[in-house]
Amino acid sequence: MSPHQPRGCLCLLLPLLLWSAPLRAEEDLSAVWRQVTAFFAKEAMWALEALPPTPEAATQRERDFCHAVILLDLQPLTESRLDDAEQRFHRLRAARNDDEIAVAAGYLLARSRQLYRQRPDHAEAARLYRETMAHPRGGPWAELARVKLALLELYVLPAVNPSARIAAARTLLTGAGEDFTRRDLHRLIARATLFYDLDPAGALADLLAAEAIGGLQGEPHADQLVQLTELAWEFGRTAEAARFHARLVAEHPRDVRAWGLAEKLAGRPAPARGRFGHAP
Repeated sequence: MSPHQPRGCLCLLLPLLLWSAPLRAEEDLSAVWRQVTAFFAKEAMWALEALPPTPEAATQRERDFCHAVILLDLQPLTESRLDDAEQRFHRLRAARNDDEIAVAAGYLLARSRQLYRQRPDHAEAARLYRETMAHPRGGPWAELARVKLALLELYVLPAVNPSARIAAARTLLTGAGEDFTRRDLHRLIARATLFYDLDPAGALADLLAAEAIGGLQGEPHADQLVQLTELAWEFGRTAEAARFHARLVAEHPRDVRAWGLAEKLAGRPAPARGRFGHAP
């Protein structure tokens, strides 16, 4: 099979593995995980293979999981390497399905099916995300799975129309265990509402809910304030639009979109731009 690059970086997930209590069995393996999070996947594999044999079943299980994770991060990522990683995840789940390693293995199987394969299997990815969400030890993996499933519902899985996609994603708000999960779901639903050119009042309500939860930083938060300013202005909520614009200026002073929004709020025509601050 020809090599290909994954469309998402597994390393962004690995702080969860270092944080989790069941995944701190031995100091030498913690050092291997740190190499992976530092993008040294090849060196991490060498270090893992150099570890002395262990008689502890729990330690060996974590090592086996670590091996499968590293396979997903090694380059070039080939179909045969994905086959190897997925088989290892399946064996871990078959051996025991009541610990965090089993939950993480299921989540990463879903990611492999959704993102890494040359021919994604979105239906299988959705099934595995739902399994992860339903697992009694789902924890942070279940929260991640809920957001990833929302993306599939909004843009990929079969649906009769865009409104049905929005409705399917909105059901995922029920059962979300963390505020940041609800925030991200509201943001995704708002973005899809605008993408499908549905009633922007729904998008405004979702963005307001996301802003009330808070926690966004940097460019994502600036984007949200821009959208809130635009939508509030479109609906004649000028005081609210001015308040969001003032926050944009105060919290993101280098954002160049603030000038165009100020012109709009003042009733002066600004150079043509796309909707919500993006170029046409």
